[in-house]
Amino acid sequence: MIETINISIDSEELNEFKEKTGMSLSECIKILRNSVKYGGKLELDKFWSDENIYEIKNRIKNCKLERHELIEVD
Repeated sequence: MIETINISIDSEELNEFKEKTGMSLSECIKILRNSVKYGGKLELDKFWSDENIYEIKNRIKNCKLERHELIEVD
C-alpha cells in the first residue's frame, strides 16, 4: 500500500534546507525512511557537526592559500 503525504514548505526555507544539507527534502525523507525501515537509529551523522564543518572549511581555505602561493612563486 502506498500512502501520500503532502507537506507545504516556504520556498525560501526549502532552498535554505538544500543549501545546508546538500540534498533535496525528498532525498532526505528517503534516507530517513530507509533508516527506520532497516532498524537504524534516527540521529544526525556526526560528519555534519559544526566542528567538523568548520575543520573542512579551514582545510579548503588552507589548500586554496597554498595553491595561490605556489602559483605566485612560478
